[in-house]
Amino acid sequence: MRLFKTLLLLMLVASLVPTVMVGLLSVSDTRELLVRDAQEMAQERVKQLKLKAETFLAEPTRAVMGMARVPRFFSLPLEQQQTYLRSVLNQRREIQAITVLGLDGRRLPGLQAFAVNDVPPTSLAEHEARAMELLEGLNGLRYADVVGRSDGEAVVTFAISVGEPIQGYIAADVSLGELQTMLAQERVGSTGFVYLTDARGLVIAGGGGLVAHQDASKRPVVAYLLQDVSRTQDTDILHVGNFGEGSDAVVAAYGTLADPNWAIISEQPVALAYKQVETMERRLLLTVLAATLVALGLAAFFSRGVTRPLKGFTEGALRLAQGKFGLEVNVPQKNELGDLARTFNYMSKQLLAYDHENRGLYESLEQGYLETIVALANSIDSKDSYTRGHSQRVGDVAVEIGREMGLSERELKQLQFGGILHDIGKIGIVESILCKQSRLTDDEMAIMRGHPDIGDTIIKPISFLGPMRACVRSHHERWDGTGYPDGLKGEDIPLLARIVGCADTFDACTSTRPYQKAMPLEKAMEILDNLSGRQLDPSVVEALRRVLKKRGVRVEGHRLPVKLAS
Repeated sequence: MRLFKTLLLLMLVASLVPTVMVGLLSVSDTRELLVRDAQEMAQERVKQLKLKAETFLAEPTRAVMGMARVPRFFSLPLEQQQTYLRSVLNQRREIQAITVLGLDGRRLPGLQAFAVNDVPPTSLAEHEARAMELLEGLNGLRYADVVGRSDGEAVVTFAISVGEPIQGYIAADVSLGELQTMLAQERVGSTGFVYLTDARGLVIAGGGGLVAHQDASKRPVVAYLLQDVSRTQDTDILHVGNFGEGSDAVVAAYGTLADPNWAIISEQPVALAYKQVETMERRLLLTVLAATLVALGLAAFFSRGVTRPLKGFTEGALRLAQGKFGLEVNVPQKNELGDLARTFNYMSKQLLAYDHENRGLYESLEQGYLETIVALANSIDSKDSYTRGHSQRVGDVAVEIGREMGLSERELKQLQFGGILHDIGKIGIVESILCKQSRLTDDEMAIMRGHPDIGDTIIKPISFLGPMRACVRSHHERWDGTGYPDGLKGEDIPLLARIVGCADTFDACTSTRPYQKAMPLEKAMEILDNLSGRQLDPSVVEALRRVLKKRGVRVEGHRLPVKLAS
């Protein structure tokens, strides 16, 4: 693997260093140009939008000024004056209200017109109030601040003086709805937007989630714009640059409108505005990646003949460590690697032979253990002719029950040994008690009840018998918790011990004892049913019933023990 890494590193260095150097020089030379291009595009966009906004305002203003320039307008008959008013409203749909005022600032009777479908009558008073505020010292054209009417429509009011000397004034309300729609639909890339603010930094119209009259003076570009306006007397300002920091950084451009004192602003996140730079960097990354893939392919091609056999040796060694003796690696080369492979294969075969020998020794040792266990169990059973063969039968019955309950082969083997060993502790009980032909006294019964603990102590040092300890210690525990030696209850009793306990009780019922004769199978199962849920696990009793039904076992006579295992 180290050889492969060395070859790989050499190929990568040879291919990547020139590519990266060229790419870095290219990016360094062109980044500034691309950034300048992005800013110039933003600036050009603001110029165009500024022109559209100025045109939007100029057209209704020009229409009203055209009426104001009508010779002797205030001397014309009222009907003719009203005709002019209606004409302006019809020509410019964005003009929603127009009023003619005298020198005293009051509306002249009959000289007010408004779009009935667009302007609520309640808004006319507000229109007149805004118009009157514009008249003080007015000589020419003046715009008011943008306001939102009660119906939600954003409007701007402007007033024009009429005549020289001044004979009166004409004021009009212009709806900014079309301007709002135009700016909201204007897209700057995928996430950029444009908006229009007044001299205080309040939003007039625009997109990007900004709403009319929202204070945008805290936005970096607007804050810079307000400072720029305060520093110069120039009313036609155009500026572009980067504003903000981090994820909030934007490329922005703004341009001011001379009259009214508005500004059109374009914002776009830096990451998207300089997309061309990112595109070039992405191309460089793709080039480096392609070079890397080529280098990897070449390294793999040239190192395959060396690294593949080594990988085979590594995998073979791991499988040998996992016990897969006899495994061979296939290395056809007639060189040092081939010699190493033949040595490896010879070693693997030798290990397989040693493994077979060890397995035979282990099986012999296990058989010796089993024979010792059976001998110990027989030594206990031989003390009493009535219990001869009891331990073997308990093991056989326990295995059949376990198989019916779906236990694994390993667990069935543990049941076999556990059933044989379950009474091993009786070796520590004196024969006068163990072989007593009559019922035991309470004191004798207390001694007899110590045999599970004695048995557990006997097999505890033997690690091979560790899984069988539960059968030896807990086969006299009861389902209701009144058993011994630990008073375990229900499923706290190990499953193997519950099975051995049921098999022990079954054999006690179906074999002759000093105090009872062997029962027929039906009678024995009746007794086990009575003990189910109190002494015995109901599921184990039910499994034994299924075993007997499948085997069709019947007991004839009282001296014949029931043997189920094949």
